[in-house]
Amino acid sequence: MSTPSPIHESSDRTHSVNAFHKCWVASTADNNLTLHGFRRFKTTQLLNLRFLENEIADMDHTVYQAGLSLGLSPSPGDRLGLQHSKRDADVPKVNDVITQESISKLRNLIKEYSVCW
Repeated sequence: MSTPSPIHESSDRTHSVNAFHKCWVASTADNNLTLHGFRRFKTTQLLNLRFLENEIADMDHTVYQAGLSLGLSPSPGDRLGLQHSKRDADVPKVNDVITQESISKLRNLIKEYSVCW
């Protein structure tokens, strides 16, 4: 494996600095085109958050129902209101719902959601 020559590194650095300069000028220009571009991205970002929220909510509901299906008594304070929770008619078995794959998927979705903020 060869190491890049100082001339090549200097050329790459110059290219990056030039690209940064052009992007900076475009990003800080006080015109409607610049502001409009950010608004479109903002809308896309919000849409992406909604999709993630829906995926997480679906998984949350499934996990919640699996927990309720255990038939455990709520804690004395019942701060989550579990004794008044509506139970779905057809709930998959806990072993089918709580898997390493579903745990990893939920963690990744929550991490992705958190990074979007």
